[in-house]
Amino acid sequence: MKRFWPDTIQSRTMIVLLLGLGVFHILSLWTYQVGLRSEIDLTNESRLAERLVSIKRAILALPVDERDAIAHSLSGGPIEVHWSGVGLTAPNAAEDPALAALRDRLVAMAPELVSQGLIVAAPRAMGGSGVDPHQIQVSIKAADGGWVNFSVTRLGGPHGSGHGILFSTTLMALGVVLVSILMVRWLTRPLRIFGEAAKQTFVGNRAAEVPVEGPREVRDLAEAFNDMQRRIKRLIDDRTQTLAAVSHDLKTPLTRLRLRAAELDDHASVPEIEADLDEMEAMLDASLMFLRGEQVTEPVRDFDLSALLETIKDDFVGAGQVVALATPPRLRVSGRHLSLKRAFTNLIWNAVRYGKQASITLEVKDGDVSVVIDDEGPGIPQDQLEAVFAPFTRIETSRSRETGGVGLGLTIARTVLRGHGGDVELHNRLPHGLRASVRLPVGIAS
Repeated sequence: MKRFWPDTIQSRTMIVLLLGLGVFHILSLWTYQVGLRSEIDLTNESRLAERLVSIKRAILALPVDERDAIAHSLSGGPIEVHWSGVGLTAPNAAEDPALAALRDRLVAMAPELVSQGLIVAAPRAMGGSGVDPHQIQVSIKAADGGWVNFSVTRLGGPHGSGHGILFSTTLMALGVVLVSILMVRWLTRPLRIFGEAAKQTFVGNRAAEVPVEGPREVRDLAEAFNDMQRRIKRLIDDRTQTLAAVSHDLKTPLTRLRLRAAELDDHASVPEIEADLDEMEAMLDASLMFLRGEQVTEPVRDFDLSALLETIKDDFVGAGQVVALATPPRLRVSGRHLSLKRAFTNLIWNAVRYGKQASITLEVKDGDVSVVIDDEGPGIPQDQLEAVFAPFTRIETSRSRETGGVGLGLTIARTVLRGHGGDVELHNRLPHGLRASVRLPVGIAS
């Protein structure tokens, strides 16, 4: 159910709007029809009463022997008129409210009918106890004897053009919906801008700022967002500069320790001391490289990614490693050449170190650049596939630099790739091996 439920403000607003318009549309049509029917019924009732009174007065103004002929000549449409010596209308056992309303209107227009005699009823249905809903019978007694009898056909059914009303109101509702869609898209546009700006946060060496425009609430939110971006950038700058300064200052005592270790030529611990110093220096260099990865000063330029991977492969092959590469002859992209070279080198080195060999595949997939690096190693525990990207995290628990490393290679690779708007993920292969999947949504030049 959740799968089909809309998850955007625009779609949910439109659903609420459509439901509201639908209910309002139905209620307005029903109210209009009821009001129109009542108005028409009232008008027809008034006109019927006026016509009955006029016919009655015209007939009674004539001599008795001429009244029947004139009554027939005045019949027409839904009204039939008869003159007779007796009343032809029998009162109903239960009075119909509609008939009572007609009787009241007749009396209001001709008060003399009360004294003369007036019967308003509906004929009884043949073979039953009910009344005919389609007929009204009225008998008015004359002062000099005799009765004027009316038989009136009730005009039922819908009044006016229901289809025309439905079409016009539906057309109006569609117009409102169309305008509402445009308004909702206009109102939610700042939210989409915020989302895009958040995705571009520190992609490269800049903080993406949102234009301060639109309603006051949106302007306030844009200013707060931009201020947050600037504060985060200052925080990262200060942290990077502080740690870089500390790392630089540690270089001096490390150099002194190395010089003093060189003076201990015959001491048995000299190799161990030098190994520890090398490891500390490697950790400092890796830390500086990781921190500077967040503040890239290298410019973005076009280069051939196929040639870059070919160069990295040749370097590893020249060092005695087994690396295979499948790539298009030429694939120019936009990015930071040295940073990407460092990232891919770290990933390939991780593959050849733990997987003995690396197989690299470069292709363009769904508009993005895809680089897949497979190895034949033991893989990584499933619950550690994401944890290994954390700084100084090593699956190999040895403290030896040759076996365990510093624990920043994957971290630096992900930082560089995310700085280009891409990412890297690790997946275990079957029956064994590890796959590093790199996605780079960089602009493809050719």
